[in-house]
Amino acid sequence: MTDNYSFAKRIAIAAFVVVLVAGGFYLLVKQFYFFLLVFAGILLAVLFCGMADWITSKLHLKRGWSLLLSVLVFFGLLVGAFLWIGPTVAEQGQEMRKTLPQSLQEVEQWLGQFSWGEKVAEQLPENLNKVMPKQSSLFSKVTGALTTTLGILADLLIVIITALFFASNPNLYTKGFSKLFPPRHRKRVLNVLHECYHTLKLWLLAMLSAMAIIGISSAIGYSLIGLPMAFALALIAFLFAFIPNIGPWLAGIPAVLIGLTQGPQMALYVILVYGGIQMVETYLITPIIFQKTVDLPPALLLFFQVLLGLVQGGLGLMLAAPILAVLMVVVKELYVKDVLKDESDTDTERYNANGPAKSGIS
Repeated sequence: MTDNYSFAKRIAIAAFVVVLVAGGFYLLVKQFYFFLLVFAGILLAVLFCGMADWITSKLHLKRGWSLLLSVLVFFGLLVGAFLWIGPTVAEQGQEMRKTLPQSLQEVEQWLGQFSWGEKVAEQLPENLNKVMPKQSSLFSKVTGALTTTLGILADLLIVIITALFFASNPNLYTKGFSKLFPPRHRKRVLNVLHECYHTLKLWLLAMLSAMAIIGISSAIGYSLIGLPMAFALALIAFLFAFIPNIGPWLAGIPAVLIGLTQGPQMALYVILVYGGIQMVETYLITPIIFQKTVDLPPALLLFFQVLLGLVQGGLGLMLAAPILAVLMVVVKELYVKDVLKDESDTDTERYNANGPAKSGIS
């Protein structure tokens, strides 16, 4: 009777776990945008925690004060940058909005000179608004009454609040997550979570360094060749550099189009300047930075970016790289080390004890 009860109990627990996992996957697929927002909050929390750790090590403050100082510095830099170059970028952005349609018309006229170019010109959009993604935000989905702009601001607020909660007491959430696992595995889970945090912190450091180099060098290069709206285009290059592989080259498109309004020679200068910046960044700066931080396989990263871009649009494309970095840590720690390495160690011990096994081939 007891055996039947224990067997039924195990079956019930197994069924509950299966249903729980299936429900989790269902929510992940149906509400993937929500999980991306949560991950964005975690990524921002990692930035706050990294800044707080650095301030604590340098100024020897308590962590609470270090975290407060890091948050104030972060938002202070954003506000300061907005007040410093915001008006110039806004003015140049409005001018760019008027100039880009003219650039597209000049591209169509140039393509029309060639037989193959006519077919390409037919595929160009007549209105730039048609190519803009219509990604509805989580907040607008829930209420159904707010504009897209207000919905995006609400989603940003969700990310910031989530980051502040995670950063204020990370141990509460990491230890709470580890309690979902059996006691014998909790220490290992905490170690993996710490490794994920360390990887994300290094990835953020590398990306922010690369973004700063691209943004500053683009502003200098555009200004030297006399390209209009240099600061706005440099800001686009800075922001799009957050998306590896794809982002930097997408940022070059509006710069080339603006250059076309000044003539083919200016467009050529833009291609040479921005292409040179990207070549130096890709083959010199990025390898040096990521060699000491986090190095993601380029082909795997590109495929993962395309996958998340197709699934969730711009937000998925933006967060593909840090998500892949975390997945690689999880696979490395929980599968390569805990599964494959254990088997290899067992084989090595058996080899050392008994010698090489006879294969039957003389």
